[in-house]
Parts: sequence; C-alpha cells; structure tokens
Amino acid sequence: MNADKLVSPKQNSLDWDVLWERYGISVVLLIAWILAYFLVPKFSLPDNMLNVLRQSAFIGVAAVGMTVAIVSGTFDLSIGSSLGLCAWTAVVVGAATQSVPLAILSSAVVGIVIGILNGLLITRIKIPAFITTLGMYFIVRAIHFILTNGAAARNNAKDFVWWGNGSIAGIPVPFIIFICMALLIAFVLNRTEFGRYVYSIGSNSQAALVAGVPVLATTMWIFIIVSLFTSFSAFLLGSRLYSAGPGLEPDFALNVIATVVLGGTRLAGGRGSMLGTVAAAILFAGMGNILNLVHVDSFVQRVAVGLILLLALSIEGVRQRLFEISSRKTTKEVKQEKETV
Repeated sequence: MNADKLVSPKQNSLDWDVLWERYGISVVLLIAWILAYFLVPKFSLPDNMLNVLRQSAFIGVAAVGMTVAIVSGTFDLSIGSSLGLCAWTAVVVGAATQSVPLAILSSAVVGIVIGILNGLLITRIKIPAFITTLGMYFIVRAIHFILTNGAAARNNAKDFVWWGNGSIAGIPVPFIIFICMALLIAFVLNRTEFGRYVYSIGSNSQAALVAGVPVLATTMWIFIIVSLFTSFSAFLLGSRLYSAGPGLEPDFALNVIATVVLGGTRLAGGRGSMLGTVAAAILFAGMGNILNLVHVDSFVQRVAVGLILLLALSIEGVRQRLFEISSRKTTKEVKQEKETV
C-alpha cells in the first residue's frame, strides 16, 4: 500500500469510492484554495496562507492520532478536556523549569495516563468506548478546574513560544511537525504489524480475535496513541497562545473527529486516508480563515462547523449505502454465473 492509501482490499471493486478516499478531499481543498485566492480579499497574501497552514496543525496533529482510532472502528471524546489539561501542564512546567523538553514530556505523560485509563476501562472493565471517553471528558475537565480554579497559566519564554509561532525556512514549525507525524503514522499503519492489527480490528473485530490478533493490547495502544498525539497538539497550542486554561478549545473533540471523517476515513472502521486527514485539516483551517476575512460572526461560524460535520457523516453514509448495493449486485452476478455453468 502507498503511504496515503489506507484501504481494505476487499472493497477495491468500488472504484469511485476508492478514488474519493484517496484524493477526494485533496481535490476539494485545491478547488477551495483556488476560488478563495481569487475571490476572498487578503486570502492570497503569503502571510495569511502560511497562517492557515499553522492553524491546521493544532487540529491536524490530534487528527493524526484520531485517524488510528477511527480506522480501528472507535473514537475518543475525552481529547477535548485532555487538550486543556495537557496544555496547562506544559505551560506550567515550561514556565517553572524554563525547559522545553520537560514541558513536552510533562504534557505527554498526562496524555499517556489518560490514554491508559481509557484503554483499561474499555478493554478490562468492558465499558463501551463512547461511555468511557465521554465520562473521562467530564472527569478530566473537572480535575483541571479543581487544580486551577478556572485560571489560565502563562509562559511567554522565547524558547517555549517559538514552537507554536516560529518558522523554519518560512514554513510554520507546527505545520512541519504535523506533516512529520502524519508521515510517521501513515508508515506505521501501512508497513507494520501493528497497522495490520488496527485494520483487521476495524474491519471485523471478532474475526480478528479468532485470527489471533491481540485485540485488547492493540486497543490499549490505540487509546494511548490518541491521547499522546493530543498532548503534542496541546503543547503546540499552549506555545502558540502563550497560555492555557480549562476553557481551551471547547469544540476540539468534534472538530478533530469531523476532520478525520471528512478526510475519507470510515467512521465504521477498516478504511482511511492519512492524506485525506491532512487535506481535511488544512481545509478546516482555511474555512475558518475565510469566514474571518469576510467578517462572519463567530456564532455563525459554529453553524458552518456543524454543517461540515453533517456533510462528513452524510458522505460516509452514502458511501456505505452504495458499497452495500454494489456488493449485492456482485453477489447476484456470481450466483447467476454459477447457475449458467
């Protein structure tokens, strides 16, 4: 498989669906950027376009981890509150120690702990992922408020804020990190045994278990990966804003899930596209930027986000329905051929 192609082999018969999964959202992104370049004032300015790439990274890094979860047929709603706690931890530790590595490490440790708790509750206690991660969302959020009394922490040290605001050769640092992480996870999913396990669980978890796939251990690692990548996103966002508090990005979880699904990953699991996730993250950030440039009210922008989520889920439903129709036709044709013979 190619690095941008995460496709279940048994579904290759539906050519248009495979093409949409690989390249659909990338084509939409290209068309949207061309139209915005000519029609939206100031969008074409180099600084503005680089800012869109920078903004795409904060959702995009978390979406890379969430892609792994959704390919396996699950998702994590706790990342919304995990983001706030991880970012706050990174800001506080970074300010206290003046050490960026310790800030990153502390954020990652918090994320990993949350991921382990989610994984244990799901795999050992057998609580459904939806209930577990939703409950964890409220628990982590409450802990964050208790620790901070609702107050934000600040860190404007030069070395710390560079990670969210700096550039290398003119390219925003967060975007470079985003692309590197996307390539890493695309390699893991396509070229490693763990990646094969993730696909098999997403396609049919019971069949995977019978085939000897370590479903429980793989699921545990999936939730750790999601939380770990959320912690990286949290560090970058805290660095970008110089601060972090309990109210950081309240719609973060839904935005990340919408990005992954809009990018072509099946919500039911088994198929997905890392290229699509990257393109969807950029499209998502670009849409917000365009709405700001044309002075659309922030509350109306939330309506637009909701419409995107509905669109993403609608595309998923239509794809699934068409695949079922195609499968029935194929089965019928095979049966007719056997009868003819």
